[in-house]
Amino acid sequence: MMQRNRVVQLFVILFFAVETAAKAAAQSTNAAPDLNKTDTPFDADKTPGLPPEAKKAVTDAQAKFKSGDLLGFVFAASPGFKVWALNAAPKGDSDFNLSDLARTTLEGCEYGFGQPCAIVSINGFDTREKSGQWPRQPPMLFWRPSEFDLTVLPFVPATVRPKTSSYKTATGPRAFALTTSGAWLWRPGATPLQAIDKTMADCAAQSKTAPCILYAVNNRVVFGAR
Repeated sequence: MMQRNRVVQLFVILFFAVETAAKAAAQSTNAAPDLNKTDTPFDADKTPGLPPEAKKAVTDAQAKFKSGDLLGFVFAASPGFKVWALNAAPKGDSDFNLSDLARTTLEGCEYGFGQPCAIVSINGFDTREKSGQWPRQPPMLFWRPSEFDLTVLPFVPATVRPKTSSYKTATGPRAFALTTSGAWLWRPGATPLQAIDKTMADCAAQSKTAPCILYAVNNRVVFGAR
């Protein structure tokens, strides 16, 4: 079974207006996002360039947050809204952490855009500064040759990362896949190639919200390798 994100991402949306180049980023920097926001409600209808799908996602999230169905949500986007992501935490999530939700949202957006994105709205409020610009966010992803390390696993909430430890301690050929929505799984195989084929096939069959990404083969991270 594919392991799902602890935060039930009711929207788990990544929108790509254009195909992006191969990503150079592979792991989380675990940087702390800038969570500053204003007291002004974010108005999707008055935001130039915001795609219809993004408007609907934000509007729905705002309504659910006001009704108490969501503990929080974060909407991030690239300049011009060519790439955007919205993640939300449902009511009753005892492990909800806004900073970590923002991290995974920014990671998903940065993966699609290739550069750091901005947080546009937090819990339905506008984050724009007096200058009219959205706060600059730190890079959330980086690439380096390395062994599998669950502490820098991207897209996956911090409280869920420890559940991936079985992959590191397993022996024999295996492959690990994840999605920008935080889902993940791994499969063993008689050979590395067989493990990759099985992992990606099972991931594709189970993931409905985001494309599958081959992250590691055996203990070696391959996601983002050039």
